[in-house]
Amino acid sequence: MANNEKYTGMLVEYLDDGRLRAALATREQGDHVVVADASGNERHVSRELILVRHPDRRASRENLKESLGALNLERERLGGEVDLNLLWEIVRDDERGYTATALAEIFFGRSAPVEVAVMLEALLGDRLYFVRRHMEFVARDADQVERLRTQYEKIRLRSEGGQQTRRLLGGILDGGPLPRREEVAPLIAELTRYLENPFARNRETAALLEAVAGDLAPAEAAYEILERLNARPPGSRFALIGGLRTNFSEAAQHEALSSNPPPRPPAEPHWAVTIDDEETVEVDDALACEPLADGGLRVRVHIALVADFVPKGSPMDADAAARGTTVYLPETTVRMLPDPVSTAAASLTAGAARHVLTTDVRLSATGELLSYAIALEQIKVGARLTYEAADRILEGGAAPADEANFKVLDLLRHAAAKLRERRLAAGARLIHRREPKVTVVGDVIEIKVIDSSSASRELVAEFMVLSNHIAARIAADRNLPMIFRVQPNAADDAYAQRARLSLYPGFHAGVGLDCYLQASSPIRRYVDLVLQRQLVSMIGGGSPAYDRDELMAVLAAAETTEAEGRELERRAKRYWTLTYLQRGALEQPLEATVLRDGASAELTAYAIRGALRGAPNLSAKSRIMVRVARVDPLRGWLSLNYLQTVATAEEGVI
Repeated sequence: MANNEKYTGMLVEYLDDGRLRAALATREQGDHVVVADASGNERHVSRELILVRHPDRRASRENLKESLGALNLERERLGGEVDLNLLWEIVRDDERGYTATALAEIFFGRSAPVEVAVMLEALLGDRLYFVRRHMEFVARDADQVERLRTQYEKIRLRSEGGQQTRRLLGGILDGGPLPRREEVAPLIAELTRYLENPFARNRETAALLEAVAGDLAPAEAAYEILERLNARPPGSRFALIGGLRTNFSEAAQHEALSSNPPPRPPAEPHWAVTIDDEETVEVDDALACEPLADGGLRVRVHIALVADFVPKGSPMDADAAARGTTVYLPETTVRMLPDPVSTAAASLTAGAARHVLTTDVRLSATGELLSYAIALEQIKVGARLTYEAADRILEGGAAPADEANFKVLDLLRHAAAKLRERRLAAGARLIHRREPKVTVVGDVIEIKVIDSSSASRELVAEFMVLSNHIAARIAADRNLPMIFRVQPNAADDAYAQRARLSLYPGFHAGVGLDCYLQASSPIRRYVDLVLQRQLVSMIGGGSPAYDRDELMAVLAAAETTEAEGRELERRAKRYWTLTYLQRGALEQPLEATVLRDGASAELTAYAIRGALRGAPNLSAKSRIMVRVARVDPLRGWLSLNYLQTVATAEEGVI
């Protein structure tokens, strides 16, 4: 099909994994066409993969679902008429190739787009009668067809054994009697290979697992079967399921042990603190604050200078790019960088000299941004604080040993409040959500609920936003290629548009700032490390470490790996929280909060949400008592039976 053909506004069918898929062409971009499916999801498709156009079937997003439905009904009707055996009998003596259009004309007597699409779909799925040569189809000779018929019959007979395997696996997952170990030894070996070799997972094994448990990811079904057979492989459940890279290359490990960062000048003496969870060992930020004579404040945000330890293109960089992010699972942490760098040399350990990228800011007494600069330097952190310790210091004032910490924290708290007020006035949306922190050691599950609205967590979050905003503003002012985060503010609904990544700066409605990026976690996010390298090259006066094309490649890979990592973390936390409830909370009355839809609630002690049954019409945030009605950790199901109301949102405590 010619590259200059116009598609926009019409239904098209494109080749995807060997099958035709119908969609609406929404716009054209060079060699690609952006298409939308019935759900409105968009994807970029090469023009060469668009095999059928329907000029007579125009559609819009408003009627797309109906238009595609009508097309599919017509295709199904015609598809039931296709008889490739008959078509083969008609053309088998011809040695030339036929296009799908020509074969549609022969079989249907017409070659409108829908007939061509149906014929093409049948031919693409055929393995018996025709051979595909580019986009033409040649009839096989009679001997070939007979040999293939015999071969496919043998495969069919073997598939009967596959049916037995499916029944066996289904019985295991359904809790039936377990077979003898010797009967399933080959199956155990196959499933173990499938889990332990994530980058070469067998498609036939995946298809088998999907047939047995279509509501589970194949890897999750494989692990569960092995666990029930008491044959699970060593390692973290969800690290195996997610196919995470748990070992670094030998070259990366050697490089981590022998890193030789460039010298950085020492910063002027000041008291800086880190605030993290107690178990955090990848410490990538520290804060300092001091009063100015005019009533303003000087704030310094120090970010671990990981770029000094991980050169672009190095073995460590290759491993970090492949991982994309550190993944925090209840059973283990799979780091983006080797421990000698991530938890030692680059981590901001109190009392040790560490390289940092510092954002140095002057604020007025009202929180106005007066001046800012970024610098590469060396500091010594004065104190390491946990969030809990920082909150206690802020709540109770300063014990003699905490006087220096209190001074810094109190100033930071006031500065954060002023910055937050300004962002809120600009339309920022602050979302406070309680999150479960789940830890699994052996067979012991511990759950702790984290409240993001605590004083220390809010001030740390505020200064990470400030640091990222300053980096974005400097990059935008100097036309430095960066990966920005933008979120246009819809006129009618500020929540309507999602944040997205862009190579160009723009307003971010969620944080209420004119430009924004994320570069505050270079130890654990690869995009942040890449952006830090850009800033380092700018400060040093050299050419950017990455051009826009290179950033596009980083962006494409990182978006996927970060999203997959977040989803794996979410699934793992939910699985282990539900397992905890299944073990010890089935008969207990539990407090919960009604959510906005009224059909679900969140358990107070576990910060996990489930479907709510039997409740009267209650407003959001009403406090109720519930009992677990159904829980399935494997599938993530949780339903709660309503018992009684503790307090409605309007009444307060009863």
